[in-house]
Amino acid sequence: RRHCIIARHCSIYSNSHWPSIMAEDNPGIVRKMSLESGDSPEAKRARVERFVADQQLLASQSIPTPHTPQVIRTVRLPDSKRKKILVTGGSGFVGSHLVDRLMSEGHEVVVLDNFFTGRKANVEHWLQHPNFSLVRHDVTQPILLEVDQIYHLACPASPPHYQYNPVKTIKTSTMGTINMLGLAKRVKA
Repeated sequence: RRHCIIARHCSIYSNSHWPSIMAEDNPGIVRKMSLESGDSPEAKRARVERFVADQQLLASQSIPTPHTPQVIRTVRLPDSKRKKILVTGGSGFVGSHLVDRLMSEGHEVVVLDNFFTGRKANVEHWLQHPNFSLVRHDVTQPILLEVDQIYHLACPASPPHYQYNPVKTIKTSTMGTINMLGLAKRVKA
């Protein structure tokens, strides 16, 4: 009768009304819970406590996927030590491994990629995590973000990809680097 789909939005389906309950710890993820009017206060409290525990678990690790079956644990850094880090080309081979390392250290990571050569499957295990953001954007166009560090890894590096579109490769390497240097200068990263 009830089941839960864990994704960006998690729901328990029922025939009764749908009041929304948000975890205080994680306001970005909304979970609609079915609270039947006949439930005791203890049952309602237990359901809310289970929801909060689920959200804390999702914030402490990656979700196993077919591409990345192992669970990667994250630490919780205090705000004074946690950095917001931009990784361009973060869905590529090298970038996705850097993202795994930065996330496991407890930092907030923003991946900027146009998926010309990278794959969403390389970072999909972090999509539900509150410290992870994925932005589809081409680095040849300027972007305004507030970050503490920038790792610029965006470039089609394999010969088939850069031979397929050599002009895009040159634009990514030059204009992308100029745009990321401009961003680093603006935000003092």
